[in-house]
Amino acid sequence: MQTIMLSVEEHLKKYIGDPKIIEKLISYLDRHENVGEEIFPYLGEKEEELYFPNDTLPKETFLNRIPFYFHRPQKNLGQLGELKHYLHGIIREDIYNERASEYIEHLFVTLEKMHYHHQLDVEQIFNYPIKQTGQACQTEFIFQWSHYLDLIDTLQPSEKMPKHLIVSYNDALEKSGLPPIIYPLKQLYDYEYISRVGQIFRVSGTFPCDDSGHPILRWIGLRVKNPERVWAQVNDRLQGDLYVQAGPSTAIWGLNCWGELEDGTDVWYPLHIGPQLMEFDNEELKRIRQRYGYTQKELADAIGASLRTYQKWEAGQTTPDSHNLLRLMNVLDIRDTKEITRFLDVEDVN
Repeated sequence: MQTIMLSVEEHLKKYIGDPKIIEKLISYLDRHENVGEEIFPYLGEKEEELYFPNDTLPKETFLNRIPFYFHRPQKNLGQLGELKHYLHGIIREDIYNERASEYIEHLFVTLEKMHYHHQLDVEQIFNYPIKQTGQACQTEFIFQWSHYLDLIDTLQPSEKMPKHLIVSYNDALEKSGLPPIIYPLKQLYDYEYISRVGQIFRVSGTFPCDDSGHPILRWIGLRVKNPERVWAQVNDRLQGDLYVQAGPSTAIWGLNCWGELEDGTDVWYPLHIGPQLMEFDNEELKRIRQRYGYTQKELADAIGASLRTYQKWEAGQTTPDSHNLLRLMNVLDIRDTKEITRFLDVEDVN
């Protein structure tokens, strides 16, 4: 990583500016090889213990981090981001808790590389994630952006701050032989992930789109078979809604909508299965009957059907008509036809 090339005094003037603070800091640095947390109250600044993952820092490391410590956003110029946002992005997330100090150090190393090696201004580093996501404290975005910058060093020349990082980053990942990020669906209400008006189905979330505005489905936690049309209505941050116009043979699945398997592997949940892809599940009918302790004859008698007719249903030779299906559901306390419906599996998607 490239470190500061300016003299110490020039470096401090560039990133601090205040002559009084610079004078005190040079005096301190002349007397210490390592810099401790007391440096900030000594300079009249608010003490920030998160700035030091360890009790002290080597002088050169501290100097390299001066641009981040002393950056103050100019809100009149539309700047909002600052160091504390990305530090809080670590300490507020459960996934970082046990290793917070390690991740804080990783954040600083990442910021240094982006600034000194990739030649990005501090204002760009701190504000680009907010403009891309609409939120502060997006530390994971910083890490992804930094990885993207590393990847494009070995690829064709690319923009350091692309219009949509989530698209450019996934493209760079795939070109480098790495798995892309799959963006999950957002819960709409009451643990539901899809809504329907007629034959138009809607899901919400962040949806990578190509230059023509078409959603890139391979990067979205959605699988669709035989749609009549798929389109997205998203804002400048690619956040919004994705729509599927369904036909009789359309099927839609969502990734991990209600959780992963116990071993952490993915689950594709059916969100909609078109009528031409559904069939009566004779094996499930048998399991439900046995669960309630009925014999075939007892269940046939209960719904007013002959034993031979019922046996053909369980054998998969015929299916019950709507009249008998309603009676079966009543006797067996089947509350949704999905309980005795077999449909296309996600592995069959072309």
